Amino acid sequence: MLQELVNYGLSDKEAKVYITCLETGQATAHRIAELSNLARSTAYDILDRLKSLGLITICVIDNKTNFIANNPEVLLTSLKERKNELEKILPSLNQIYKKIEDKPSAEVFQGKIAIIKIFDEILDNAKELKVLGSQGNALEKIGYHPEQFRLKRIKNKIKIKQLLEISDESKSIKKDTYTKVRFLKSLKDSKEGIFIFEDLVYHVIFQYEISAIKIKSKDHAKAMNIIFDDLWGKAKQ
Repeated sequence: MLQELVNYGLSDKEAKVYITCLETGQATAHRIAELSNLARSTAYDILDRLKSLGLITICVIDNKTNFIANNPEVLLTSLKERKNELEKILPSLNQIYKKIEDKPSAEVFQGKIAIIKIFDEILDNAKELKVLGSQGNALEKIGYHPEQFRLKRIKNKIKIKQLLEISDESKSIKKDTYTKVRFLKSLKDSKEGIFIFEDLVYHVIFQYEISAIKIKSKDHAKAMNIIFDDLWGKAKQ
């Protein structure tokens, strides 16, 4: 019961004092402090706080101030009121959050395990994907994973356009309903793979220790889409 009141929003001491008030019916601050194992000054501060929350009321008996716990139903009423107040300011809070969310950001990843996690992230979130790079370099650096990527992508029904180098590795890629591949001779010596979807662009560098830069930016994604679409139109099928 104490923990549930803490989960509701009261501190440990506030919850303890409120339960003490419920159990005693009515009592002085001195008595409540004793029963709650608190200093009297601390008990007074907490009682003032509970009073401001509408959880207790005050009555004077024989010139002594007594504190009485209100019906626990007031907790539910208070929670509903707080929910209503929060709903009023939620649009403003969302506007502030959206400004932060739309702000461009970049992250750097290093190592094979980190790159595989990036690919899993792409597979979990993308609906359509554009890829530019060298299939041969990808196979050399991350081994078997490109085939796993392909199988999971098809399972998730993610459509892909791939611009690849002209090589035996790239030409061996199986085309299907979700896969389109075109070839550019100039990509043969490329040491970078670029993955584009929505407002995200992943630059994966297949050189030295494999690394990647994840850029979240609508403008950057738009520019990369323009470049990709232009190259796609010039590429061989």
